[in-house]
Amino acid sequence: MRFRFAPSPTGYIHIGNVKTAVSNYVLAKKYNAEFVFRIEDTDKERSTGEYERMLIEDLKWLGLQWDEGPDVGGAYGPYRQSERFDIYKKYTDILLEKRHAYHCYCTQEELDEMRKQASAENRPIVYSGKCRNLSDDEKRKLEAEGRKPSVRFAIEKNATIEINDLIKGKVVFNSENIGGDFIIVRSDGVPVYNYIVVIDDALMKITNVVRGEDHLSNTPKQMLVAKALGFEPPQYAHQGLMLGPDKSKLSKRHGITSLRSYRELGYLPEALLNYLVLIGWSIDTDKEIFSLDEITGELKIENMSSSPAIFDFQKLKWVNGQYIRSYPAEKITDLFLPYINEAGYKTEELDRAWLESLITVLQAKCELLSDIKNLIGIFLEDVPEPDEETIDLLRTDDSAKVITEAKNFITETDSCENFYSDLVNYVKEKAGVKGKNLFMPIRGIITGCLKGPELDAAVPLIGIEKCRKRIQYMYDKFQAGK
Repeated sequence: MRFRFAPSPTGYIHIGNVKTAVSNYVLAKKYNAEFVFRIEDTDKERSTGEYERMLIEDLKWLGLQWDEGPDVGGAYGPYRQSERFDIYKKYTDILLEKRHAYHCYCTQEELDEMRKQASAENRPIVYSGKCRNLSDDEKRKLEAEGRKPSVRFAIEKNATIEINDLIKGKVVFNSENIGGDFIIVRSDGVPVYNYIVVIDDALMKITNVVRGEDHLSNTPKQMLVAKALGFEPPQYAHQGLMLGPDKSKLSKRHGITSLRSYRELGYLPEALLNYLVLIGWSIDTDKEIFSLDEITGELKIENMSSSPAIFDFQKLKWVNGQYIRSYPAEKITDLFLPYINEAGYKTEELDRAWLESLITVLQAKCELLSDIKNLIGIFLEDVPEPDEETIDLLRTDDSAKVITEAKNFITETDSCENFYSDLVNYVKEKAGVKGKNLFMPIRGIITGCLKGPELDAAVPLIGIEKCRKRIQYMYDKFQAGK
């Protein structure tokens, strides 16, 4: 068996396309098959080498490894469509010779007029076939006008096209309902997707094509081309699409959609891979966190869902948080370091053992690696400025009592060994407050925010001197002079 993933390097790869890549990769591992990576870069205006580089880099970051591709070679290359034009030309000549294809001289204006007329008459837009039976004299006359022909595939009339889809089952099309004779080579000589994908899959001996159901409408055209060229088409499997929470097509208005953005925000590759595999796939277990080996053991191609899958951003964050919390201190600290540096802290000046200790406290509060930027300051800053929510709390009457008694505590006692518990007990007794009216103001005084790690674990790492400075600072800011 041979699976493939064939993206276009025209921008950052969309998470829906990543889902397709992951499905093919995991199935290749499941069935001990080859996984082929092919670049579809015939869009000269939008395809760039930089996008290709980022595409390969991001997919490898996710953990995907291909057996053949533009960067690793293989027996069936080249693996960029832009390097295969001579191959396509050979098969175009065969189709023209066998009259499975013909030159079309219609201008864009003429085609637009056909579309307008079809729309006005409320009928499907189907190419009329007006160039299908032109004589040689008619062709020469049109070429003398300066017209450059495209090449259209001649669709067999009233033919039944049957697809035995591994997910959707038997799907039947009639050739009269797929848009008429379609272009396979544009007038500028560039071949189109629905044509060359057939040639590539056949020559690269692809046996299985797993892709989104939005490609299902392309499949009858591809099967007709395969038949005309004498190719055996691969086994198709069309997965349900990923939708946003409102059940519309997943887009930027729902949240981030590019793999690069997930990577930059601090999603772990194994967490993203875990989630993408499980979404839209039915397995007989309530377990949600899987290693790649466990995933490939559980999944079967026939268990892939034909229904759309809702992309749950919060669930993905939860999965990512589970992975973050499972990492040992040394490894997760290395992953957090770029984000800590990005927040402006010089980690190379910090004691590594101390840093790992505070990361162990903080990792339970992080769903993304980038979350560390908003949490690390309570340890690294001398006196963190309180945020707006904390300022509002510290201006309340109960908080005023807590701040005053916290100041009295550091003035009257030299507590060191049990600083935090002694502080809490002292303030509780002197201020006469308890519960959240006690603990939340103390958290705000010491950390400058109302959320974060447990203070009994955080205070020893912050250090007693810093805690004393912070209590004094908050007293001066909110209570001095009253």
